[in-house]
Amino acid sequence: MGDLHSAANAGLEFIGLSDKRPDDKFGIAAGYAHVSKRAQALDFDYRALAGPAWPVRRFERLLTAVYQHQLRDGRTLQPNFQYVIGGGATDPAGPTPGRALKNAAVFGLRTTLKF
Repeated sequence: MGDLHSAANAGLEFIGLSDKRPDDKFGIAAGYAHVSKRAQALDFDYRALAGPAWPVRRFERLLTAVYQHQLRDGRTLQPNFQYVIGGGATDPAGPTPGRALKNAAVFGLRTTLKF
């Protein structure tokens, strides 16, 4: 039998927020993933070797917001923001093994050109 895990995602998209911008879109979303028992068991193994301060992953969460601005037909500009909450993730091979990674804020910009 496989390792059981759970995840959930939800989001909303709003189109045409104003009469002046009928093709613009705004979206928000959230996601949650529970770390599997097998991955947690690996973290407990690391903890047994490295010491009790080694973090154990439990979950990962993601919050995101995006706005798609239509410049002209076939051309859009889309800034987005994501906030990732790591829930105990670490980089065992990184420069600070055993230290939980910090939450991350990610900003992006996408453009679309259709011909």
